[in-house]
Amino acid sequence: MNCEEAVKLMDGYLDGGLDPITSQAIEQHLRDCGHCDQAYKTHGSLIHAIGNATPYFKASAELRERIQSSLRKEPGHPVRNGVSGAQILFHERQLEPRSILSEIPWNWLGLAAAIAFAAITVFNLIPRLQRPGADQFLATQLIASHVRSLMANHLTDVGSSDQHTVKPWLDAKLDFAPAVVDLSSEGFPLVGGRLDYLDNRPVAALVYQRRKHFINLFVWPAGSDEARSTKAMARQGYQLLHWEDSDFNYWAVSDINDKELREFKQLFEEQIPHH
Repeated sequence: MNCEEAVKLMDGYLDGGLDPITSQAIEQHLRDCGHCDQAYKTHGSLIHAIGNATPYFKASAELRERIQSSLRKEPGHPVRNGVSGAQILFHERQLEPRSILSEIPWNWLGLAAAIAFAAITVFNLIPRLQRPGADQFLATQLIASHVRSLMANHLTDVGSSDQHTVKPWLDAKLDFAPAVVDLSSEGFPLVGGRLDYLDNRPVAALVYQRRKHFINLFVWPAGSDEARSTKAMARQGYQLLHWEDSDFNYWAVSDINDKELREFKQLFEEQIPHH
């Protein structure tokens, strides 16, 4: 089994809906492929997180009576022993996050959009569900974009360690000009760059490497009210580091440790031009 086949079957595997032979093939592939295994864990963590935040919804007696009364007036809704099929389905039904997610066409290339859709769906269906903080929601998008770039073998649109090749390509595609530096001599070689979409706008994604690990550095213009502070967080086995300067927002995402990610930030800042 290859990565493409595993991605197509991942949803069914998570739901336990595959036959034993196919499930064993996916399990073997996950043991052999670190990228697919990490994507599987990320997807599972999302389902678990939504499940933990989902309250139990029980229809009130008044609402059940209103539905039953309404259905009695409509043809084509048989009532057995005074209880309609619709009432049986509605009675004390729990809104399961997995049932919501199963309706979403989960392909890994559209993972970021699917995560956003799942969050909006749950929020609209469950009024008591608290909306997550802006940074937490953005962190979910960032991790999804990082995982997607590894899963789809789409780390870069322009692959080069030459910053004078990567920067002009990005400048021509975006409405801003991000700084691009090569940190090969410091142990963080530039791999290339690509276009991505985060926080409702196109962004630049600069890709660096640390040994066998990759760092996605997402860059977009800073707002005038941005606080100049550094934020670090860990989510689903990934380290995220956020900082701003007078021109840009930076979010670095990787599975390297926090110390190395901060070292990368410091080296990057030392080499970009300051106004």
